[in-house]
Amino acid sequence: MRNITLAVFINKLHRAYWFFIRPKTKGVKVILFNQNRILMVRLTYYPNTWTFPGGGVHENENINDAIIRECKEEVGIQLQKPEYVGDLHFEHEYKKDTLSIFKEDIDNSEIHIDGKEIAEANWYELDRLPVMGKNAKAIFDFVMGK
Repeated sequence: MRNITLAVFINKLHRAYWFFIRPKTKGVKVILFNQNRILMVRLTYYPNTWTFPGGGVHENENINDAIIRECKEEVGIQLQKPEYVGDLHFEHEYKKDTLSIFKEDIDNSEIHIDGKEIAEANWYELDRLPVMGKNAKAIFDFVMGK
């Protein structure tokens, strides 16, 4: 619980910084499918909603390498052929965030969370999804063609 409280505090500091600086950021997210389920994660710094594995793109890193790295770090899953779906743009946290969205069908449903950024990860049936954040809902609709 202490890690979650610290992560929330750090996230609030980031938002204050972003308010003044208005940075452009680049990130990646992936929806992993396993049979009729998708993998969702609950972040330590957004503990009340669920989203998808992913994160920031490092300087001089391409988006394919970034999504493979982030997925391995956060949930212990080695992506084989992540399919690029497209980019989404968000500006609701005082920054100009471009998220490159991927999807992949995987056979192995074993999860190993990192315990730093990821508080929890679970597979959910498509008709029984948990409460998602605004970005996660937009990502889900984008991938599902809604």
